[in-house]
Amino acid sequence: MRCRKVLSYLNAYADGELPEKQRLSVKDHLRACETCRRRLEEIRSLEILFQNSHPVPPVPDRLAARIMAEARRRQPVVVPKRSEWTPLQWIAGLSVPMRIAVCATVFFAFLTGLSFDGVWMTGQGMRSGPGKNLSGLEWFEPTPPGSIGSVYIAMATQPYQEGNTP
Repeated sequence: MRCRKVLSYLNAYADGELPEKQRLSVKDHLRACETCRRRLEEIRSLEILFQNSHPVPPVPDRLAARIMAEARRRQPVVVPKRSEWTPLQWIAGLSVPMRIAVCATVFFAFLTGLSFDGVWMTGQGMRSGPGKNLSGLEWFEPTPPGSIGSVYIAMATQPYQEGNTP
């Protein structure tokens, strides 16, 4: 067993909480490793120090109930009315640096979207070539014949005719 693993087990070893197999592995390692033995002695000396320390005074009766009652008295819970809620209400609770980070993220996502659509890079707006309007279907090209994508493109690009209702 390596020292890093043994060090993670030393507190449980000192308290006698390790399973038998791990306890024996740690014990074998401690026979050979002076560094880990010193660390175990430090842990045991701290335990002795805490055992000889002053006892913890008892907690008064119903202390937790009194604290919670005082907290409720000082800060009433205000539930916003349903009509007062807005979709961006969460941003009001953020700190100024977090608001700046949110705005920067939205801005860079917008720029990234423009660059992926080709609007920003080509400067041609939503037109790819002469007379070809990009309506989002170009993401399906090329599609294998007979696939769902090719059927969708064929149906979406056909002009509507009155007798073609399902």
